[in-house]
Amino acid sequence: MRPYKTFMITSALFASQSTAMADPPGYIDAQDRLTIEACILTSEVPHVSTHVPGTVNVTGRTVCKGISAGRHLKVTVTLTRMDGGNTPPITKSSSGVGTVVVNVAMPCIWSRKQALIKYTITTTHRMSNGKISITKNKADLQC
Repeated sequence: MRPYKTFMITSALFASQSTAMADPPGYIDAQDRLTIEACILTSEVPHVSTHVPGTVNVTGRTVCKGISAGRHLKVTVTLTRMDGGNTPPITKSSSGVGTVVVNVAMPCIWSRKQALIKYTITTTHRMSNGKISITKNKADLQC
């Protein structure tokens, strides 16, 4: 009888404890990702293209799900090279419903003895309900 009581008490103690099975959430920089209603707004980190050599690429996107999946969206992405004003920024826009992705590419100009050049993406996310949000990201790159 004694082993049965010990087994029951031990089982009850283990059953009452809860265990976490999911990994903790990763770090999310508020500058490059926002969530408004059921929409995720992001600005990708500028990077040197692996598909088109000699260019820097960025992507700005708005992805709406659930109750916001039918929203009309407009995404405007501006890629700026911080080189003392020698290069004008490139801006592109796109509109759509539910999900809008805008890609921008800029020629990468860099020489061996030059310091890294800072590229900045600024994405403006406009929704049909009148909400406007801006996400940003940046990177120092060499080609």
